Amino acid sequence: MTYVVAREYDLIVRGPKPEGSGPGVHAFPPQAFDELRTFVQRPVAGKQGESEVLARPTLKGSQPALRLRQWVGVIRVSTGATLEILPKTHERSGNTDTETAIEQSRALLVRMLAAAGENYRTALPADLDPARMPLFEVVLRYALEILKTAIRRGIPHTYLNVEEERIGLRGRLNTPRQANQPPYRAHLLHVSYDEFLPDRPEPRLVRLALERIARHTLRSDNRRIARELLASLEGVPSSREVKKDFQAWELERGYAHFTPAKSVCKLILEELNPLTAGERSRATAVLFDMNVIFEEYIAELLRKQNPEWTVKTQEKGKSLGHRLNADGSKGKAAFPIRPDLLLEHPTRPLIVADTKWKRLSPDKLTTLGVSNADAYQMVAYSEIFQSTSQTREVWLVYPWVPDIPTGPLNFKVASGQTLRLVLVDLAQVTPTLNINWTAGNTLDGLNGHEQVQDLKPTM
Repeated sequence: MTYVVAREYDLIVRGPKPEGSGPGVHAFPPQAFDELRTFVQRPVAGKQGESEVLARPTLKGSQPALRLRQWVGVIRVSTGATLEILPKTHERSGNTDTETAIEQSRALLVRMLAAAGENYRTALPADLDPARMPLFEVVLRYALEILKTAIRRGIPHTYLNVEEERIGLRGRLNTPRQANQPPYRAHLLHVSYDEFLPDRPEPRLVRLALERIARHTLRSDNRRIARELLASLEGVPSSREVKKDFQAWELERGYAHFTPAKSVCKLILEELNPLTAGERSRATAVLFDMNVIFEEYIAELLRKQNPEWTVKTQEKGKSLGHRLNADGSKGKAAFPIRPDLLLEHPTRPLIVADTKWKRLSPDKLTTLGVSNADAYQMVAYSEIFQSTSQTREVWLVYPWVPDIPTGPLNFKVASGQTLRLVLVDLAQVTPTLNINWTAGNTLDGLNGHEQVQDLKPTM
């Protein structure tokens, strides 16, 4: 069975790998490639416009190919061929295809997901190394561990009305039906009573999710756990109306421990075919946008390491301006802006920050490869969010790459703002972001003006 491990922005070719191709090119069987191409070119659900797709069609010589984008995760087509897409590492090129590098990238993704998503904050068994497991199995194992915890703490029950024909009286006698009982069944009573049963939306969805996990997993230990949990749900039917049951999901106070199971059920029942804009697909996939994961990861690091700061993400409601009415009065807001992060402190100026899942270029000594568009964007954010602040500091947060100069990396831009590059060493298990040192300092507080560069983007 074909199992290909690729990185973001790698090339997937139809058929054998062309001679002389580098490590970023991967072969995929023709039939599996055709199905993969159909899947990845559908519009991503929840994204604006139809241009947002998982991969772009291209050519490698005369062979059809797909250029991956910033999505990571796993896609398994109906033939069984599987494509695992890992984050592009920010190490030196040429070191990304070894088994060690693959395990490091997989471990990095799991760490980032654990910080950014509730589904990955549970502890896996100590003898299980997710870096050595296929990513698809890692996702399924996390789902199993969360569902196991929820089920062991108690399955939600509710009182349901039961109508049946039985020998003894229980509950209320259904007099009209009993009056019409034929003589040969006169010894049986039609009764109606309430019984405390687990047949409710939440356990039904969990059972269906477990059945799907048992069907998809290739690991015997995952399959065994799924079957054990299914045995615990004996008497609970599988959900037949998934959308309706999700809408009816409502837990009482005594069943709050079952809350994490909802996001897991959504992952398994909805996101295993996650991005196909409402269309059913034969491909099975779990995919994550690395731009979003990196943003959420940085936000979570800031919250944990600096509890005195308030970290807001994707703040809405601001715009660059307004459209003018015919009489010159202010009309509707125009050009909305939404920075990735706002950092608020009771006694310090507001900081506006954007996370960039991009590779800086150490050989570009002045700007390190920071794009003009990113610099313009931060100036615009500052004008709107920091207009009343005397100290105006904005951040661009990038992954650290080797050979980046040490020390503060700051730019002074035309409107007086300090544009600070904050680098995160993703090789560390828990990178440190010491905003207490950087935030609130002006350029005069830096150790030497030679560390401050004038950023004058050109068109």
